[in-house]
Amino acid sequence: MIAGTVLASAISIVLFAFGTAVGLSMVSPYEGEGTSKTAYFIALGLWSLWIVVSSFMAGGYLAGRLRRRIGDGTPHEVEVRDGAHGLVAWALGVLIASLMMLHGVTGVAGSAAAVTVAHAGPDHRADATDFTIDALFRGAGESTATATSEPERREVSRLLTYGLVRGELNADDRMYLSHIVADRTGLSAANAEKRVDVVLANAKHKADVARKSGILIGFLTAAALLIGGAAAAWAATRGGKHRDEGTDTAFFWRWK
Repeated sequence: MIAGTVLASAISIVLFAFGTAVGLSMVSPYEGEGTSKTAYFIALGLWSLWIVVSSFMAGGYLAGRLRRRIGDGTPHEVEVRDGAHGLVAWALGVLIASLMMLHGVTGVAGSAAAVTVAHAGPDHRADATDFTIDALFRGAGESTATATSEPERREVSRLLTYGLVRGELNADDRMYLSHIVADRTGLSAANAEKRVDVVLANAKHKADVARKSGILIGFLTAAALLIGGAAAAWAATRGGKHRDEGTDTAFFWRWK
């Protein structure tokens, strides 16, 4: 069982590394180049499914093949026990992977506020929050915008994040933000309000796209893991059957 978990983990790491190299060759940092997003995500989903299924099938087979059969078990009971060992190997692999990802998930959650105000899509920036604030305070026409202080930028960042969490800014916060934009950019009050509305609308749209993408990825991940569990159980029963029949699989490592 433990051997099956180790094998499944090793295979998945190797395939993920290979898939990362292939994935990077499909994309480009420049808009309009490389594979389309739709094709890329389809390829990513299929490759991820293949990794999960193939690695857990291999791990489940090994767990079933190496399990010591109890002599008093009926053929049906033996098959159930073999499949259970494959499922436990799958569950242990999922648990280990979850623990390894815990630190990364925490880091992502900590930067969620910055991501929600990002202009997602082809215009990714190293710091999406700063880029959004820069878009608010660009000069109007040929005028030069007045530099904003760091405390002021942090206040604007909090206002934008609060507005996205609520779905919209209340009238007082919206008017306050518009006054700051008008004062720093030279825009008229009406144009400053329009800029604030445009920036908030764009940020809400990108945040909604990111939310829907997260939901889709979550469902697909859960489905892939469930399929992987079924594959591990089935492969374990095949491994147990080959164990009982004495099937020779040495040709996999026999070189002569």
